Amino acid sequence: MSLGMLIKFHREKNNLTQEELGKGVCSVTHISKIEREITQYSSEITDLLSKRLEINLEHELQSLQKFERLLDQWHDSMVMQQKSEIERLKKKIENHPLFLIQSLQNKYFLLLGRYYFVQGNFSQADKLINKIHKQRKELSAYELHLMHHLLGIAEILKGDFKKALTYFLQINEREYLNHEFFYQIAIAYHNLQFKVKAYHYSELALDYFRKTNNFKKVIDAETIKLISEGRNELWNFEDLVSRYNKLIVQCEMINETSKKAALLSNLAYEHFYAEEHYGAKRYYKKTLDLLENEIQTHTYLNNLIGYIYSCLQIGENNKDTNLPELINKGNKIANAIQDRSSLLFFQMLSLLEKKEMELYFEWIEEKIIPMLEESGNYQQLHSYEKTMFQHYLEQGDKDKALKFAGRLVSKN
Repeated sequence: MSLGMLIKFHREKNNLTQEELGKGVCSVTHISKIEREITQYSSEITDLLSKRLEINLEHELQSLQKFERLLDQWHDSMVMQQKSEIERLKKKIENHPLFLIQSLQNKYFLLLGRYYFVQGNFSQADKLINKIHKQRKELSAYELHLMHHLLGIAEILKGDFKKALTYFLQINEREYLNHEFFYQIAIAYHNLQFKVKAYHYSELALDYFRKTNNFKKVIDAETIKLISEGRNELWNFEDLVSRYNKLIVQCEMINETSKKAALLSNLAYEHFYAEEHYGAKRYYKKTLDLLENEIQTHTYLNNLIGYIYSCLQIGENNKDTNLPELINKGNKIANAIQDRSSLLFFQMLSLLEKKEMELYFEWIEEKIIPMLEESGNYQQLHSYEKTMFQHYLEQGDKDKALKFAGRLVSKN
């Protein structure tokens, strides 16, 4: 970091013009070039400017370097998911005398966006990161990669895995050493049904997390690796459940409730996929119980949809599972957080619950499938295409059954 930025920071802090600072030392033009780091200057000029600003520029440079290290530590703490350390470092950064020095403003605000993700404040994070995205010409190479990483995370949270990949694949791993983004790439590829690529990037992420002793993220990488391995000829259902349960125990040992919830949700989906609907219902219910303080989230809605769908598959709608009431609850939450995809699913579930089967299948074909195709959520898309294939086969509509059979074959 050049001294020029420090000279400008302290000049503005002392309400001095360039002319006032340079009076008797050098010209306004020379001060401007020093601040913009486009000229060389002698140690004598440095000493004179330091005296006028009443600072020791060498000490200030060391302070600036320490401040930048603080920002890096803050980022690391968010990657490591160290909640108390995240808050401690945020407070320390925002109380630092060089807080918001111009040269590091963009980096701070990008990391603040990441902080909002950690806090679950997705709308605030999205707003801040997109604002910086509009000013991307001012970013350094590292800041550009950080921005693309965060934009990709935002798209994953929205369920748009195609768009997420367009951001992640712009990151240069040699210039951006936070290889956590391999894990997010694995998630995107998994949802786009590129199983080999998902497995490959989950392995890269797992290696990175092990090298950096990031034990919490090791569980995340193991999870996506397990999902990528699932449902193939090498593993039977009991093996899959056993491996999930081992990861759940690890979460319990380190008191990681959110990770446990994610694993239970995945396990619920595996049961649903295997048509073990009672098991799916049970695991979705466990997940919802763990997420009871996070109901205003896309994650909660996904699991509520899974729970209601499982209940409908086993024909269960009693006092303990008042499905119309749950569907109405889901609609209200989806409206509140403007979750368009969940709204479409709850409408679908409402039609199924009312046994309006013609409208139900029509809704899947005209609304659910196009929405999943647009967002690149091919894992769910495959499941609903299979539903439509079976429906038209039962209806004796061979042409439409063949249409969906062709779609299913083309993805295998």
